[in-house]
Amino acid sequence: MQGHLDSPLTELGRAQVDAHGKALKANAGIGQLIVSPSGRTRETVYILNSYVRAPLRFEDSLLERDCGDWTGRTLTEIETDYPQAWKARTEDGYHHRPPGGENHEDMLQRVKVLLDTLPDSEVEEIGLVTHGVMSRVIISHFLGLAPNECTRVCHPNDLFYRLQFSPGEIQTSHFIGGNGPISGLLHRADSGTILGPDTRTY
Repeated sequence: MQGHLDSPLTELGRAQVDAHGKALKANAGIGQLIVSPSGRTRETVYILNSYVRAPLRFEDSLLERDCGDWTGRTLTEIETDYPQAWKARTEDGYHHRPPGGENHEDMLQRVKVLLDTLPDSEVEEIGLVTHGVMSRVIISHFLGLAPNECTRVCHPNDLFYRLQFSPGEIQTSHFIGGNGPISGLLHRADSGTILGPDTRTY
């Protein structure tokens, strides 16, 4: 549970970001990058911006989930030391709040002010550089996903999502390993197995 802790990108991570940057340069006209101020997202955006060369804006509201007392612990340690809380998390991952930390709804309230300003932006294409759980929160907010759908959205490090807004609909697609666009959201079954994309139009 890394949460607000930090770590440098690995060699694999830097290669994944490099692929993202190449895909963005070829498929988008990014006019601004809004970025979580974590060290790992700063390192990410500096690589991305060597390709897209957009103005940067750092926003605390895009920080990853605060894991509270679970920060820095492994999943095995948490399951052993907090058996009841861990059971509650497995039963309702959306609403469960780690001791001293945030749940998905807390994160939405933290980032909602920023998200509500985006439709009024003069910038046509904006990139949000954030974290896995926060990404699910943002996508679920825009697409109106139910809590159980939110927690099934997958966002591995070699993937980024694109949401295209037009009157009455939002088209969703993703790029993985620099390849795309692939229609829909990647999601997982309740067992954790990664399934194919959900291609509904929202």
